[in-house]
Amino acid sequence: MTESGSVILALLLTAAVTALAAGFAAFAPLTEVTVTPHEQIAPQDQALVHIDFFTEKRDVPVEGVDILSSILRYELAVYDTEGIRDRLLSGEPLAVHIAGQPCTAVLEESLHGTGSFTGTLSGDGRAHLTISGDVLRGYFETGGVAYWVESTGRYDTESPGKVIHYLFSSADVKGLSGCYLTLYNISNGDLKDSGYPAGWTEADFLSAGHEIVPLTDADLVDLPRVNETLRTGFMEVPLSENETMRIVEGYRGKIAEYRGNYYVIDFFES
Repeated sequence: MTESGSVILALLLTAAVTALAAGFAAFAPLTEVTVTPHEQIAPQDQALVHIDFFTEKRDVPVEGVDILSSILRYELAVYDTEGIRDRLLSGEPLAVHIAGQPCTAVLEESLHGTGSFTGTLSGDGRAHLTISGDVLRGYFETGGVAYWVESTGRYDTESPGKVIHYLFSSADVKGLSGCYLTLYNISNGDLKDSGYPAGWTEADFLSAGHEIVPLTDADLVDLPRVNETLRTGFMEVPLSENETMRIVEGYRGKIAEYRGNYYVIDFFES
């Protein structure tokens, strides 16, 4: 083969390879981009905490649903808790409307198999969800306002098997005492920057002049918000006047010991 023939053959081969590469590129899978679509639903049909595609708003009031007198305004909704849990366990974010504003919740299960999910809301917010069977408990904080989802303990007549939940915000609470719970686990390092080492024992606290008081499951019966925070991680929940007084009388200024961990239990007024 002549030199010119070799050059022509090489050029033809190069063109063929280039054409094949272009053809494969046309059919190659594109890099997947996670898109969180928001539900297109009329504002009047959105619940205060509307987890898109998994929420149905209900009219207020509903017979037999008893809401705390300290909550001035609330809404009712039912949730597809199984669908929400499956979405979270798949690692996908939740599209949410909070008070009508669309945002994205990125949550991870805090401990495998617990149904407790913690994470962030777009726009520097934070969120916590606990799912147990048909019941959803939620805390969302965005724009300086907190939003809660709580179970009424009653099943919906329109959607059998779904529990009715009530939803309210911190702006809707008439604090009988104007107080919100704060609870820190010293043993987990919550207050290590405040001079309470995570490894301190009872002897260390006593040596530093602290009084230690036991906190038992029997005590928690009369401290429902403390109990909730211990088990779910919710913070700054509104306190009833009765629970506030119990904290003042039994735990304020002291170190509470519960199941081998040491806590500071207090509240702030707002």
